[in-house]
Amino acid sequence: MPSIHRILPLLGCLASCIGTTALATADGPDYYAVQDVGISDVLNVRATPSSSGTLIGTIPSDGDGLANLGCVGGLNYDEWEKATEVDRAAARETRWCRVGYDRTIGWTAGWLLTEGGADDQFRAGGALSDMAGSEWMLRDFAGETPNADAWIAFREDNSVGGNAGCNNFSGMHTSRQGSALFTPMAATRKMCLGAEMQTEMRFFQALNEASEMVSFHLLMALFDGNGALLATFERRDPD
Repeated sequence: MPSIHRILPLLGCLASCIGTTALATADGPDYYAVQDVGISDVLNVRATPSSSGTLIGTIPSDGDGLANLGCVGGLNYDEWEKATEVDRAAARETRWCRVGYDRTIGWTAGWLLTEGGADDQFRAGGALSDMAGSEWMLRDFAGETPNADAWIAFREDNSVGGNAGCNNFSGMHTSRQGSALFTPMAATRKMCLGAEMQTEMRFFQALNEASEMVSFHLLMALFDGNGALLATFERRDPD
C-alpha cells in the first residue's frame, strides 16, 4: 500500500490542476500559500477571475493561510488524465481561485497558489450557513468605498430589510445559489443628497444581480452569475 506521504502530494497536484467552468467549488486544501511570486512583488486580488478584473487587494509574496473558497478554469478530471504535460501546464494558467485573506474576498491566479501550511489569515470566522437574525453593513462595492452608510438584515421568515443609503427597504431572499438571491425590493420614496442616492442605486443593483453569496460569521460577499464580486459586507449585530 502506498504511504500517506506519497498520496497527499498527488492530491495536492490534482487540486491545482483540475478545475470547473461552473461556479467555484471549494475542492483542494483548506488554505493556500503564495508561490512563484518575487520577494519584492505581491499577488493581486481581483474582483473577477481575470487578469483584467478590478484590483481590490494584494497579498505578500510569502502570504500563507489564504482561505480556499473555490476555483474555476483549468481541466476537469477526465481532461487532465488525457492531457499532455504541455497541455496541463497551459491549463494551470487558466485557473483562478477565490480566496479569503485579511478580511478580503476575491480572485487570485490559481497557478501562483500551493497548499498552505499556516493558520487561517482570513480571520472572518467560520462559514455561516444560516443568515437569519444577522445584520450587515455595506463595506465596499468590489473594493470601492460607498459614499453613504447602507445595511441589510436577514429575518427568520426569509424576509430582509434595511436602509440602502437613503431609503428603507424590504423584500425576500433565498439561500438557493445560482439564481436570483433577492426579490425586487420595496422602498420608501425619500429624496436624499446625490452621494446617498448614488450609493442606494448601486446597492439595489448589487442585490438585483446577486446569484451567489459567500458568508462567514464576520464577513459576507455577493457575486453575480459570472463570479464577479458585487459587494462586501461586515457584520453589524453581535455575532
